[in-house]
Amino acid sequence: MDSVLPALLAVTILVIASLMLGRSGFSSFRTLSDSWQDAEELSVERVRSDISITSINVSGADIDVVVRNDGATAVVDFSKVDMLIQYTAASTTYNTYLDFTTVTSPQPDNSWRVLSIDNDVIDPRVLNAGESMTIRAKLGPAAGAGSHWLQVTTELGISAASFFSI
Repeated sequence: MDSVLPALLAVTILVIASLMLGRSGFSSFRTLSDSWQDAEELSVERVRSDISITSINVSGADIDVVVRNDGATAVVDFSKVDMLIQYTAASTTYNTYLDFTTVTSPQPDNSWRVLSIDNDVIDPRVLNAGESMTIRAKLGPAAGAGSHWLQVTTELGISAASFFSI
């Protein structure tokens, strides 16, 4: 009888330890499953996304770019959209990341902002499928004569690039 009590205590400790390990294992699997599901949803959104640059007009330091949403996923947060430009001014080549701004007058150098979204009936201030937005990039210094390149990338990593000449 003296050995039953310690054996019962040892079995109880083993059962409690197994339950705790099992619980933490299930919690880890739930976290892993949630992250896989999030990654799959993001991947589906990327597949359904596409943008294109339809025109570029240059006026001094201002560059107006028309970007059309050819995909099914809306572009909602413009602060997460990136714009890069490679241009030449006064025999110097610049590789510049342009910051998003909401400042309209005067627009800061090396920044871009949304001027308008065409046919923006559904979800105002959101670039939905089939809509085009005109963005204005302001360079400092202004681009000179020659061939230049710019790229617009959405928050999902979908990008469109185009060459333009002055």
